[in-house]
Amino acid sequence: MFYEVRVLDSNNKLKKIINGQQLSRKYWDKFESNFNVSAAKKTKKKSTGKSN
Repeated sequence: MFYEVRVLDSNNKLKKIINGQQLSRKYWDKFESNFNVSAAKKTKKKSTGKSN
């Protein structure tokens, strides 16, 4: 569960509000993309070999 975040500028004026649903979506999208990248790297290492 994520809570609403209020982003302020340098003058302490409200710049934007990010609700919990948006934060959750960003978190899981980033998690999935990082997981997929690491999985792709592992498969590439296995399939590529040094040829002399």
